[in-house]
Formats: sequence, structure tokens, C-alpha cells
Amino acid sequence: MSKKPGEFTTPDLYFAAYLQTAGVEMKRTDRESGRVHFVFDATIANIDELKTAWFNNTGKVAAQPYAHNVKSLKSVVHMT
Repeated sequence: MSKKPGEFTTPDLYFAAYLQTAGVEMKRTDRESGRVHFVFDATIANIDELKTAWFNNTGKVAAQPYAHNVKSLKSVVHMT
């Protein structure tokens, strides 16, 4: 799988849901060897700042939209 300029890719469903909830647009999903990779538009948000906040437990997103995004992405992962 090749990464295109201006894109950020992650296989982490929960981090992907966090990015969505933080307002980062998901462009598509890619599947490779049975694994789903979530591809985001890195030109509209500072992904590095969001990633740092995620791993430092300082990221703030609303709980209800986050839960909705987790459920939505799980349905994408389990599609055949």
C-alpha cells in the first residue's frame, strides 16, 4: 500500500474514530492482507498534534460522537 502526499493512514480503529471526532476527514479505507487501514486527509488538520494528544491522554473529543464513530468504523472493518 502506497501512501499519497497529504494523507495519513492508520490501522488503529480507535485512533481513527478519535481523528474523525476531532474533525479530520476520512478519505477512504484500504484493505491489505485482511487488515483495514483508515486513510485521512492530513492537509486539513495537524495530525502530529492530534497524535501527541492521543498518546499523552490529553486529547479532548465529545464522548457520544466518539462512540458513534467507533461503532461506524467497526461496521466498516467487518464488511466483507
